[in-house]
Amino acid sequence: MTINVRNPLIFDAALTANWAMEEGALRQIMEIAARENQITPQMLEAYRGQELERADRATRRGNVAVIDVAGPLFKRANLMTTFCGATAYETVRRDLQAAMDNASIRSILLNIHSPGGEAAGVAELATAINEVRGKKPIVSYAGDQAASAAFWLGVAGDEFLIGPTAALGSMGVVAGYRDTSAQDAARGIKTIEFVSSQSPYKRVDINTQEGRDRVQARVDAMAAVFVETVAKYRGVSVEHALERFGQGDVLIGKAAVDAGMADGVATFEQVLASLSRGESPKAAFGFNPAATGQSGEVEMTEEEKAAAAKAEAEAKAKAEAEAKAKAEADAKASSTETVDLASEARTVERKRVTDIMGLTLPGYEDHAAKAIETGSSAHEFSAMIVAAEKAKRTERAADIKTDTEANSGVAPSSGQERAQGDEAAVNAILGAMKLATGK
Repeated sequence: MTINVRNPLIFDAALTANWAMEEGALRQIMEIAARENQITPQMLEAYRGQELERADRATRRGNVAVIDVAGPLFKRANLMTTFCGATAYETVRRDLQAAMDNASIRSILLNIHSPGGEAAGVAELATAINEVRGKKPIVSYAGDQAASAAFWLGVAGDEFLIGPTAALGSMGVVAGYRDTSAQDAARGIKTIEFVSSQSPYKRVDINTQEGRDRVQARVDAMAAVFVETVAKYRGVSVEHALERFGQGDVLIGKAAVDAGMADGVATFEQVLASLSRGESPKAAFGFNPAATGQSGEVEMTEEEKAAAAKAEAEAKAKAEAEAKAKAEADAKASSTETVDLASEARTVERKRVTDIMGLTLPGYEDHAAKAIETGSSAHEFSAMIVAAEKAKRTERAADIKTDTEANSGVAPSSGQERAQGDEAAVNAILGAMKLATGK
């Protein structure tokens, strides 16, 4: 294809970017960028008028926000997004936030029809879409095509439904270098560059194997992020994604669903109606093995089987180790508790004995020994002593009364015929002492 470049700035921008896009669409972008006809104000106005009919990408259908992700994808808005039906990642991001901020919007539908686009910026937008999960239902739908960067965005939602002939996949990254050395030589142009000695790899010579290897390494690194993220969003291993997701090719309709790239086949209106009712499109239109007679299972590769067996064995060993560690910890805790209880019991017993001994009065030593032996508490021993002392005092009071009555005839010192009151008591005490001492 011979391209007569009339718009070198647009063409250079398109050529030097890294693309995650289906090949045919990328060629079309290059042709648009290199069109022979100059863009005139009249042409721009015609495109502007056509674009105004759908300038607001985030439309509303009841309580569902519909965000169109159509045409080639770019990181930022430009002439392509304004006049050629392309989509800017930053525009989708703003529309996504507007849908999240609107309280009357219950769910979000990404309506994808795109061959892909720039690699720069797609990871950030996919992350923003994925973070909506759990806040509002977000479902992707591709009626015809979701290739490369568009596929990356599609798998970021909660669910991914596709049309029966939709093309999914084209995972990978493409980088292009424009070699104008022969053209410049023919025109007598010679470019001499001086690269700082501290940065020998700031410029690579793609005409050498080392230069091509460095460019290839960059592309491979970007593609690795692509594949790993897609695998994570789809809940499969990286090996599965590399093996089953087309290897850079696209899969059509049900074949893409069978491979695990999407959740089911439906029409746009069916998906929209499900979301409007607050239902899961995947539950209604997801792949149903019973209805098709298929197993619905994706056959695992030998590497995946080995990895699964290894993971299962490691999980079993981990569970057994945890159970053993728990049993040992429980046994140790039980032993420690038994020792603590015995120590506590000895402490309590020592305190009981000490308290009883501290309360023992002369003449009550035998009572104290019996209280210690029978396990009586210090309080019970104290009550026993009080009761015994009360009994002794009662007995003494009775003796004093008897003695008083017996000595009531002793003449008082005042000369009264019969001692009374305190005097009689004193006489009785003196009489008792005389009898006791013999004096």
